[in-house]
Amino acid sequence: MVSEEARRAGILTAVLLVAGLVVGGFFLFRGHRAPEQGARLAADSFLTRLAAGNIGGAYDQLCNETRERVEREDFVAGIGGRPAVSSYRIDGVAATGPSDATVSAELLDPVGASTPYELRVTDDRGTWRVCGNPLDAAG
Repeated sequence: MVSEEARRAGILTAVLLVAGLVVGGFFLFRGHRAPEQGARLAADSFLTRLAAGNIGGAYDQLCNETRERVEREDFVAGIGGRPAVSSYRIDGVAATGPSDATVSAELLDPVGASTPYELRVTDDRGTWRVCGNPLDAAG
């Protein structure tokens, strides 16, 4: 026959195991959502600045790697030479890894013409930022 103490230890072990699975599942699920959430916020911040005409502010939203390759003046001139963005809509976010995602958006110019736009977004040293070549992001 099993002693009362052994039975309690078995129940406690089972409860702790179930609790560990619940907590682990929560963090596992939360981790899968993080790239999409961070990427959407970064793209939204970047595109909001473009739509407001704050091209220098949009440049500040680029990842370090991109800012090392593209000078602020080149970015401002490149974006400034395109039709203005009056508004945008984020159509989708797809995680491409634990710290990378692709954001698809539709940009509208002042006359209502729309242009598809695809942004690569990455976790750059703890902050989600637009990366790659945003001057060549049309889909």
